[in-house]
Amino acid sequence: MIWTVPGTVQRVIDGDTVVMRLDLGWRVAREQEPVRIYGINSPELNTDEGKVAKAFAESLLPYGMAVTVVSLKLLGQMDKYGRTLAALTLPDGSDFGTRMIQGGYAVEYLP
Repeated sequence: MIWTVPGTVQRVIDGDTVVMRLDLGWRVAREQEPVRIYGINSPELNTDEGKVAKAFAESLLPYGMAVTVVSLKLLGQMDKYGRTLAALTLPDGSDFGTRMIQGGYAVEYLP
């Protein structure tokens, strides 16, 4: 099942994980929800490449930006680390993960 909800960026953790506010509708929201970006893997944050990937991700996803969150799992299901697994559609209609791959800051990864 796929679900789509509005989200607001609260913090970028690294090149493939973002903390979001998810608007579930009916005045229900999930605050500080860690979202693992589906389909990509970026370098680990403890490397120089990881720090550069995080900086690029922050340039695409500044604090407070409204995006569309497209989850590829049932609401409530998480990855093995407890994060929601989803794609992010940026305000210009582009896919965040695709932009990260095209920029050389992530590689394709399908769990």
